[in-house]
Amino acid sequence: MRRAPALTVLLVLCCCFPTFAQKAPRPKGPISASEILDKNIAATGGLVAWRTLQTVDAHGSFHVPSSTSLGDFDFYYKAPASDAFHSFLNQGLTSIGHNDGTRFFDSDAGAALAVNWITVDILEEDWLALTESEFEQHYTRIELLGLATVDRQWAYALLFTPKIGDRQRRYYDCQSFLLVRMDSAQRTRTKRDGVEHAYEVETYYSDYRNFGGIKFPEHIEAKSPAGSLVLELNSLHINRPVNDSVFRKK
Repeated sequence: MRRAPALTVLLVLCCCFPTFAQKAPRPKGPISASEILDKNIAATGGLVAWRTLQTVDAHGSFHVPSSTSLGDFDFYYKAPASDAFHSFLNQGLTSIGHNDGTRFFDSDAGAALAVNWITVDILEEDWLALTESEFEQHYTRIELLGLATVDRQWAYALLFTPKIGDRQRRYYDCQSFLLVRMDSAQRTRTKRDGVEHAYEVETYYSDYRNFGGIKFPEHIEAKSPAGSLVLELNSLHINRPVNDSVFRKK
């Protein structure tokens, strides 16, 4: 999570969801935000699998649509509060994450910090969202906004209000209850004291696969007003040792 609540308006004012021709009928009957999250936990592996999750070790590559690879990425998670996203772009390494809850950032000279306005901050959040199961530890409120459409399928839209940082909208498929989209606020400055630019990034998750008892998406695509960035997962392991050095500055 990150930064001040100034961009909350960007997310809250965008809650008019378009309706297109659907592949499945519109869901009927009441459902709560907590029920949706419980069903998501069940769909991705079950409560026992999530409670025993200690580490995630994932590796993959970047590319923009219809192009070859731009570089590679690593994502690491260690319960309860350590994560790291490493990007290898423009012949440089950038690392961002949390060491036992304390945020860190490190970058080689000349390393790319963003592609098509999609920053490493957003990519870390995109992955961190996939490791969460104890939501009450990170959010003061999670509320159901209503129904939306994601890739012509009905989805439940939930608004997450974190203890620190900007709100997110997350969309859960109404049939599979898998996370299929997340909307995040991004703010950037070209100079330390320059004008802040605010915009929204939409991240789409697809091609879920079981990795050692928990499902993760093999295809992630982030979209900003400037374009897209695709992350293709090459390998992922859970509950194997992860060196603590990945969760700190080099």
